[in-house]
Amino acid sequence: MTQPGLSRRPAWQERWNEVAPVPLRPYVEVLPGLYQVRTRGSKAYLVVEDQITVIDCGSPGSAERILQVVEMLGRSPDDIATIVITHAHFDHVGGLPELQRWVPARTGVHLADAPAIDSDEPLPNPFMNPLLARICEPYLLRNDPGRGRIDVRLRDGDVLPVFGGMRIVHMPGHTPGSIALYFPNRGAVIVGDAMQYKFGRLMLPSRLFTQDMALAAASIRKLAELDFETLCFSHFRPILSGAAPRVRELARTARA
Repeated sequence: MTQPGLSRRPAWQERWNEVAPVPLRPYVEVLPGLYQVRTRGSKAYLVVEDQITVIDCGSPGSAERILQVVEMLGRSPDDIATIVITHAHFDHVGGLPELQRWVPARTGVHLADAPAIDSDEPLPNPFMNPLLARICEPYLLRNDPGRGRIDVRLRDGDVLPVFGGMRIVHMPGHTPGSIALYFPNRGAVIVGDAMQYKFGRLMLPSRLFTQDMALAAASIRKLAELDFETLCFSHFRPILSGAAPRVRELARTARA
C-alpha cells in the first residue's frame, strides 16, 4: 500500500523496472580462473590461482575497478603477486602506478617498452596521425599517470609460473615491446592490441595506433605457428574456440 502523502509510481515506470537491464558486471569469466575485467579504456585480465596475476591495468583510474573485482571474486588484493603489461600505451599502463601504490606485486614489461614506462617523461603519444596526435596531446599530458615501477624486463620466450607456464611471445609492431601471453596448458592466448576482432573478423591492429604495420603483420605470422583454442583481446570479446585456424588465415592473407 502506498504510504499517505506519497504518490504511486506511474504504471510505465513499474513496467520499466521489471524489464530494465541489470547493470553490466565489471568482469566475465573467459576460462576457469581467467577473468576479463572492464577498466577505463580497455580490458584487463586476472589469472586467479593460489596467487593472482593482473594483465594490463587500463587507463588512469582503473586500479579501483581491478581491486573491486578481486574482492568480488572472494579474494584479497594482497593475493596479487604479479602484474604483466602487454604494451606501453596509456589505456594499458595508465592504471599501473596507482595499482602499485595499493599492492606490492612484481611488475613485468618487455624490455623494449620498459623505458617508456620507467620514466619521469610522459608516456609516448600513441597516435600515428600527426593531427590527431596534436589534438589529443593536451589530454594525454594532463592525465599522464607518472612513472611505473618495473621489476622484471621480459624477453621473448620467457616463461612465468602462471597457469602451469605463461610464455612471453614478443609481438612488435603495435609498439616495439608489444607481447602476447601464451598459456599452452590452457590452449589460450592474450594478445593485447596486436590484433583486432570486429564484426566477426580478425584484423591487423589499428593503423591509428600502430608504429610499424609490416612488423605487426610479421608478428601475427609468428603467433600463427602456435596451437590454441581461445584468443583474448584488450578491446573486443574473446574468440572462445577455433581461434588458431582463424589467426593462420589472417597471417596468410594480411597485408600491411
